[in-house]
Amino acid sequence: MALVVVSTPIGNPEDISKHALSAIEAAELVIGEERKVTTKFLKQYGLTGRPVELLNEHSDQQDLDFLLAECKAKQVALISDCGTPGFCDPGADLVDACYRHGVAVAAAPGASSLMTFLSLTGRRLDQFLFRGFLPANNEKRSRAWNDLKKDRWPIILMDTPYRLAKTVEEACKVFPNAEFILGYRLTFEDQKIIRGKASQVQQAIQGLKGEFLLLIING
Repeated sequence: MALVVVSTPIGNPEDISKHALSAIEAAELVIGEERKVTTKFLKQYGLTGRPVELLNEHSDQQDLDFLLAECKAKQVALISDCGTPGFCDPGADLVDACYRHGVAVAAAPGASSLMTFLSLTGRRLDQFLFRGFLPANNEKRSRAWNDLKKDRWPIILMDTPYRLAKTVEEACKVFPNAEFILGYRLTFEDQKIIRGKASQVQQAIQGLKGEFLLLIING
């Protein structure tokens, strides 16, 4: 049948599109990342009653093969916990498998944390390096920072809420004189855009814990 990649809100629930709601309503199966989050999302928009399967960092090849078979037989909607699936999440593996096996893939586009952040930075970034999530392993993480130090393009990072302070602290050590712009809990009521030198941003985030993106402009 087909797989539809459906964008969901990154914070504000009103950011769901009519296209997204229609795609999920037409789906015979919804694939999400976490069952609790996916179930809550479907209930919020009155879209319960559809079976739910999961695709996340714990999924293996057997799981992927099963989901591919479902996409061959059914109309399937793929969602992530927030934002656009297939971007910094395992959804890309299922999309790739569908292409390789002749399954139609479409998109119901919408909220994206990266695009939202770029629109709020106040900087024109014609080119930049999106590094995304740094490795959690300390040794690999250190190597990643050393690689980034050699790059002259503006850099955008994102990470899990509990690594906000760690990521900013590490960035301050690597790029002490850079301009930092941090987007915190974008589209939520407590959204913050924090701009300044490394030390100023580090001071401003003390006590904060939430989803974030960090832009580093070095030179």
